[in-house]
Amino acid sequence: MTFLSRLAGSMLVCVMALAFSQPATAGLSDRPGDFDYYALVLSWSPSFCLSAGGSHSGDPQCGTSRPYAFVLHGLWPQYDQHWPEDCDTGVDNTVPDALAASMLDIMPSDKLVQHEYAKHGTCSGLDMGAYLLMARRLYTSINVPFQYVNLGSQLDVPLNQFRSDLLAANRNFGPGMIAVNCDKNGRLVEVHFCYSKQGEPQNCGRNEVQAKMCRQDQISMPPVRGRIAGASAGNSAAPSGNVTPSVAAAAAAAAAAAAAASQAGNTNIQPDQTDPNEPNAANDNAPDYGMHSRHRRHRHKHHRNYYDN
Repeated sequence: MTFLSRLAGSMLVCVMALAFSQPATAGLSDRPGDFDYYALVLSWSPSFCLSAGGSHSGDPQCGTSRPYAFVLHGLWPQYDQHWPEDCDTGVDNTVPDALAASMLDIMPSDKLVQHEYAKHGTCSGLDMGAYLLMARRLYTSINVPFQYVNLGSQLDVPLNQFRSDLLAANRNFGPGMIAVNCDKNGRLVEVHFCYSKQGEPQNCGRNEVQAKMCRQDQISMPPVRGRIAGASAGNSAAPSGNVTPSVAAAAAAAAAAAAAASQAGNTNIQPDQTDPNEPNAANDNAPDYGMHSRHRRHRHKHHRNYYDN
């Protein structure tokens, strides 16, 4: 073998070694509409107000003007494992003030509305208005069992009982379609309801493995802070299958604002409705070698700082 042949061979080996040493995700980016399923995330607001040593006391939802209970944290496009975020839609992702304001009956602040759309909504493949309307529709379709509405004092309940009560109140969901998140002390943080891209209940992926989301046998629900005379299960602080006039009015306002946003040029692509959603069970830990395995570079931090995501 000549010197040049040996040199060429050595260079080829080095190039191949360098290529295999690079992360498999190099050069790839998250694309709108490229995900497996949605997680509708409902946060128990009183737990948020007590988190971080009570440092959120200045947050509007932590006062007593409204009885914030289950609030909409967000609608998150998810891969079977991990998730996309901050997708490039090619347009301005700032939520107009009117559209953000139309969500404040179910979300605690316009800042959260803006953050959730920028981080998660941009990856849905829906335009801004359609994404927020879908989030509202799914939120208002959830029934909260009466015993968990407008709590006046702390309630301690076995995790399995809480899950059973949610399933009994929402019979279109199966056990693998709901996951409950708690903190290390067993305090309820949030509940995830999993949906297909079309908004139909489906099994969750590995982001919502119940055994990892809450390691406690019993959870505690701190009491709701505010009080409204005559409040019931259908008030704006808690989702209900019966949409109240205030929710319907807000939805109409959201639709109008969505139309205005669309006319302003906010015309993201619609999701690929032919892309199948794999019905992975919540506790199915079989490895995924499919097209989304490259996205494992993301670290799952939703369950730690839940109002920062």
